[in-house]
Amino acid sequence: MSEMSPAKAARLAEAEKERKARQKYKITVITVCVCVLVLVLFVAVFSSNLFYNVTTAVEIGGYKFTVADFNFNYVNSYNSYYNNIYNLYGSYSSILSSMLPDTSVSLWEQAYPGASDGVSTWGDYFKNSALDRMRSVAMLCTEAEKAGFTLSDEDMASIDAAVTSAKASAESGGFPNVNSYLARVYGKGMTEKVYRRNLERDSLAAAYSESVEASPTYTQEQKDSYYAEHKDDYDVIVYRTYFISGSAVTDDEETEVDETLSAEDAMAQAEATAKDILSKATSEQGYIDAVAALHADEEDYDADEATKMESRGANLGTAIKDWLLSADRKAGDVDMLKTPDDSTSQGYYVLYYLSRDDNQYHAVSGYYGLVANVSEGVSRDDYKTDEEYDEAVKALTELNGSTVLGTYTNGSDKTLEGFQKAMTDAGDFLSESGAITNSGIYDLPDSLSAWLHDPARVPGDTTTVYDPDFGCFVVYFTSDDGVYADLLSESSMRNEDYEKWYDEAIEPYTVNTRWEMRFAGKIPSLGD
Repeated sequence: MSEMSPAKAARLAEAEKERKARQKYKITVITVCVCVLVLVLFVAVFSSNLFYNVTTAVEIGGYKFTVADFNFNYVNSYNSYYNNIYNLYGSYSSILSSMLPDTSVSLWEQAYPGASDGVSTWGDYFKNSALDRMRSVAMLCTEAEKAGFTLSDEDMASIDAAVTSAKASAESGGFPNVNSYLARVYGKGMTEKVYRRNLERDSLAAAYSESVEASPTYTQEQKDSYYAEHKDDYDVIVYRTYFISGSAVTDDEETEVDETLSAEDAMAQAEATAKDILSKATSEQGYIDAVAALHADEEDYDADEATKMESRGANLGTAIKDWLLSADRKAGDVDMLKTPDDSTSQGYYVLYYLSRDDNQYHAVSGYYGLVANVSEGVSRDDYKTDEEYDEAVKALTELNGSTVLGTYTNGSDKTLEGFQKAMTDAGDFLSESGAITNSGIYDLPDSLSAWLHDPARVPGDTTTVYDPDFGCFVVYFTSDDGVYADLLSESSMRNEDYEKWYDEAIEPYTVNTRWEMRFAGKIPSLGD
């Protein structure tokens, strides 16, 4: 075989080089095209609902949650927190502003006031709350499915009503459809289908939880024994109390008199005042008069009302609890107690013991509507005294209460449902309405409680009851619910047994989050 000439070898080498270059270019083009296709697909999926309501972001004990599912729980955790704070401090705007985040700014950009490990922003706080909520839902739904527990027709009707309400809100809010409304409230990916799925999960978890808690039965011996063990928490103590401050006083520069008082002198004065009340409190009226004398210049001060207290033992303050709960205590006992040295407010309490109620009476249930005190149309200037003005307000309020009750008594449906409908139809007359369930004597205003706990009550009784602090109650008596002490014991035993079951059941349910979680918690209605 003859040797290849150098020129030919060079041409072949150049051809091979060009072939490889073309092949490399082809591979590069294919690779780039594939990458572009993947990127396009990713952007398409990410910008659609699929990324948010199909892919798993959190898995808990085999239960899978998407980003949209997480956002549902995130928003509900926020709403639950907001409602709790508002119910507690709704009338104190300064407290509300310090305990609630600003929804005009992302929750992830606002420092959480109770910062701790892993929780530096409000977003972190509600993320953890949402995951805890989801863990509970996952466990309860799984256990319900194992037990063959399903939602009732009533539960399903409530879910349907919630979806219908969302559609109505979407329409009234000018949204093109319910999905766009839900996305505004709960974030991207929330649709009617996802919303309903989460409502069903929540409803199943709640219903099964109630079923588990209601399942145990307790004997009378068990209830009696439990109450005896916890009587200091459950018994209601009726007493009178008056506190004399012993804290130091600084001078008010706007007054001509120097009010400066050292802590030592303030405590000495408080002790002297307490001893003076004590010396005069040889009877309950003596106690009332002694306290009233200290407020002689205050026209509206009522020592009888201001000093009388009714409290379960569990709710008594630490400074007075031991004295009031002493087994030796008897009606008419009176004493003065110095506050503990570590108390934020130093001074003396003067206590007068009246009675101890062991809750051996029957609890009751009912339904009410409240007509708040009506002052519109009643001018204070038309009356010579406050008493006359108050009587005029009472008369008008009672008249409105009678009008509301008349919508029931003049109707044909004399059932509880008929009464509830009458309260609904009363509209603007009522400031509130609702059920009274398993109520004790001290759980309600005195006048309302006295009527409901009258032994002569039978189911279906109705009336109006006026209370100067609230207005006119329109009331329907539902039932006698048995001995109140038994209900207290049974309720606590159920709670304890349920908590024990819950703690054991939820232990194996661990929260596993995936990278998709970084897109969770972005809610338009919460500043994102």
